[in-house]
Amino acid sequence: MARFLRQISLAREAVTASASRTPFDLPVNPLSVVLMRFRVTNAAPAALGTYSALDALITMITDVTIRHNGENIVQGTLRDLMLMNMAYQRMPPGWTQLQKDSGDLRSFVFPICLGKMAFDPKCCFPATQRGNLQMLFTAGALPAAYTAVAISVETYELIEAEPTEYVKYTSRLSTSVVGQFDVRLPIGNPILGTLLFDTGLHTNLTDVTSWGSVKLLKDNVEQYYANADIRVLAGELNRQIENLATWPGHTHQFNGAAAGLADTDEAELLTARDMRGYAYLDFDPLRDGGYILETAGASDLLIRGIGEEATAVRFLPLELVSLKK
Repeated sequence: MARFLRQISLAREAVTASASRTPFDLPVNPLSVVLMRFRVTNAAPAALGTYSALDALITMITDVTIRHNGENIVQGTLRDLMLMNMAYQRMPPGWTQLQKDSGDLRSFVFPICLGKMAFDPKCCFPATQRGNLQMLFTAGALPAAYTAVAISVETYELIEAEPTEYVKYTSRLSTSVVGQFDVRLPIGNPILGTLLFDTGLHTNLTDVTSWGSVKLLKDNVEQYYANADIRVLAGELNRQIENLATWPGHTHQFNGAAAGLADTDEAELLTARDMRGYAYLDFDPLRDGGYILETAGASDLLIRGIGEEATAVRFLPLELVSLKK
């Protein structure tokens, strides 16, 4: 009978703002899921926008990396990794506390899956030696909503698992232009999907986007996505994973002046912004490998955008790495 082992890899410690955490070891057994738990301490309630429950914390963690022998297996902002795990593995963050008063605590857990789904003994990171698999993260400035942030990390190991594959996803940066531009996808491993981040879609009040419309070209031949509007892809992602604003317990943000708090005692939670600006190119819609994007043997593989502005963009290919000899 299969067994899993849940244990703490990093005991709760304070997050140092504007600094990187020294790498720490992850377990040596086959590894399925890493759970990052953040506990924040509220500052005094203030005007509209001071609290957004989740968004300010996500923004603070500017990089999370899991690496094996110096090679990045997972890497990106906390927001990038959250959206990837929601888009493919269907693993959203969760919370245990959402208190509103000064000095109260809020607690959030972000899963990072190393397989196509949690607890899959055939698709998880393989057993390794102590010190070879490490994790680190970088924090930005402390948000105005918090007086302190702490982190702990737990893991799910699959003791008897003999995986044949695992997933790899790392953030890649580029810049759009007004007109045609190309970004190249990695060649060698099959790709399950690619997460796109669009700065214009995230920040602008206008209908101007960074990716514009996109197409996939393999050896200069259109495949899968011959012409797709980034706005429609973003709307599909909202539908596919259910926008955070539809989660149970959602309430709208409001002006948290003292009178409002005293009179209504409403919660101030606006979650829709957490995923704004993202879209997803899905190459495995049935999650069975039937439509998977094969890259072996290709000489060129790229996403072509028809940009509407020149801004920063990111993309995270979700690669399926084979362990078969």
